[in-house]
Amino acid sequence: MAISDEQLIAWLSHEHPKVRSASLDLLSNGYVCDDRVLASIFGAWDRYGPDVAFPDFPLISHIPIPDAMVVELLERVAVMTAGRKITDRTCRCAGKLLEALSVSETHRFASHLASISDLKNTSKIFFRVPLALMRERTSALARESSSLQMDFDDGTPENIAVALECLFYRGHASKWMDRGFHEIEEDAPLTPLATATLEFAARHPLLGYEKQLLGLVERNNATIADQATIALIRARQPQTHTLIAERYPKLSRSGQLRCLDIIRRTRLPKSSYLLRFLLPHGLDFQVQDATRIAEVALFDFLALEDWLEAFLLADEKSLNRIAPLVALAKPLAEQFSATEWPRVEHLIRTRLGSSWLDPTATQS
Repeated sequence: MAISDEQLIAWLSHEHPKVRSASLDLLSNGYVCDDRVLASIFGAWDRYGPDVAFPDFPLISHIPIPDAMVVELLERVAVMTAGRKITDRTCRCAGKLLEALSVSETHRFASHLASISDLKNTSKIFFRVPLALMRERTSALARESSSLQMDFDDGTPENIAVALECLFYRGHASKWMDRGFHEIEEDAPLTPLATATLEFAARHPLLGYEKQLLGLVERNNATIADQATIALIRARQPQTHTLIAERYPKLSRSGQLRCLDIIRRTRLPKSSYLLRFLLPHGLDFQVQDATRIAEVALFDFLALEDWLEAFLLADEKSLNRIAPLVALAKPLAEQFSATEWPRVEHLIRTRLGSSWLDPTATQS
């Protein structure tokens, strides 16, 4: 079984920064929507300080924000930016928080636009917060559905995107979503509706469109393929893994690599079993190596021998790229296979050498 959201959320308050940072990395890259994530981040900031609690936090852009915590978020953002330069680590963390709020569901920030506007004027760190678009999205909440649907005929691409989001959360968007996917034709320019549909799917969990999205992951247009991949990761549906198992042997090399990315980042309970099934179907060495790296990143210590084999056979350069995540091996071993830890540690040190440090051996 892949390492779970429960374990990772608990380790956001771990005493060692490498474990905290690796946990937040996996949660963010999997687009985990759990109200406890933000509360745990705030708890770690209060205990260790925003500048050191999560060493890689400024690089993370997706954080689920509960409605009940928006006011606290804005208050913290104000304190974290007061008198600080935009290069300051604490200030950068505040910038990422407000960016995350700006791309969340409209109702979450609609009643706080005045405060957000004031914050944007206080620091250049908020240059990515699209205040004008946020106002347009908020105004759309008061419009009738019939009025919003008129934007599909004569609105700008931005108008269409706003209308699609608003209608979706009213349960009136299926007709337009279906049309948007239908308009994504091979080697043809994307229509405004198709563009809006893909962008929406890449920003919000979209259920029931797994077949359409998986059919796009090996398109020649990298923008289409990448957005479809992100959409399937956000949805985190077992149905997606079933479809991958059926189609994987016939996919192109790029399609296989994107499917491995989906499996790795969704971390569903049977993800590691699926990877072992797919391994012999990889089209070349790079695909097979990506399969092993994905298995390492799942940390399925209930299948420890398979995990060790993947770690042993993975390419050195690929393994070094995910080395920061390996900090999770120690606390995981303590939970599931404490007696096996010396063997696991020996293999890790053999493969990663001095680039890896036991997170319990240093507070750096």
